[in-house]
Amino acid sequence: MTGNKILRQLKIQTVLISIMIFVLSGYSRPLEAGQGRPVLVTTIFPLTELARGVGGDRAEIRQIIPPSSEIHHFQLTPSDLKLLAEADLLLAVGGGLEPWLVRLEKSLSKIKSTRTLRFFDYLSSIGYPALRRDDPHIWLDFEADLILISRLAEELSALDPEGAGYYRERKLVLAAELSALDGRYRKELGACSGKEIIIAGHQAFAYLAARYGLVPVSLSGPHPEAQPGARRLQEIIRLIKEKKIRAVFYEASEPPAYARTLARETGARLFSLSAGVNLTGAQLRDGKTFLDLMTDNLDILKDALECE
Repeated sequence: MTGNKILRQLKIQTVLISIMIFVLSGYSRPLEAGQGRPVLVTTIFPLTELARGVGGDRAEIRQIIPPSSEIHHFQLTPSDLKLLAEADLLLAVGGGLEPWLVRLEKSLSKIKSTRTLRFFDYLSSIGYPALRRDDPHIWLDFEADLILISRLAEELSALDPEGAGYYRERKLVLAAELSALDGRYRKELGACSGKEIIIAGHQAFAYLAARYGLVPVSLSGPHPEAQPGARRLQEIIRLIKEKKIRAVFYEASEPPAYARTLARETGARLFSLSAGVNLTGAQLRDGKTFLDLMTDNLDILKDALECE
């Protein structure tokens, strides 16, 4: 998608958001003490999973972008705006991942006061050292996820003071699960024949790679609209041959055309990794969780990088 098309879409969405917020202004409902569960609206699947882990049965968790949709090309609908008008807390990634977010927040502020927690921006505000300014895929950093769920427990406790102990306990359980998976990654990726992760697409796995001492090499940057040129393809092919790299990865939600080209030219094997956002039909039917997807990624990496 070209920059002009993206700009046109943003302008169209700005108009639609303004119109639909005006129409839906009667749907807003402030949360009052003891009345109903806090409504937490998220943008993507990993945030939904972390929110459910903390909120449990005391919070109502709703997701705007379906896990089968492409986040970068998502278009808001009237039903999405009605959902947002009922939210007590909006949980988003930020960092430019949801380009319609700023306009949406400004429009929503005219009809109600909705708390907003932007994952990327919150980490920036506290000076998180591993943050990459041009890369919003921060949910693939488990340490960052631990910081987020602590903040989520605080936000939900502010909305629902009677449930503060409940949210705190659930946060501790989820933190233990995240820490255990982080420990597995550190241990099981600690002795691998290969360290380079060749991504035949945009760079979505830089946080994961950096955390475990791996070296991410992608055909393009963190934005999926970018397309690699012939020169970049040849650079990656030479790198694979020179270092005798045996694996090429592609994001499971993207067409593997470039990955197949690299594999054909170098003899490397193909492996798919999940960024945790777009789920296949089979994954949805199997009820895969975010932690399940990350565990699957670990098994794939161990095989591809020939880890002991």
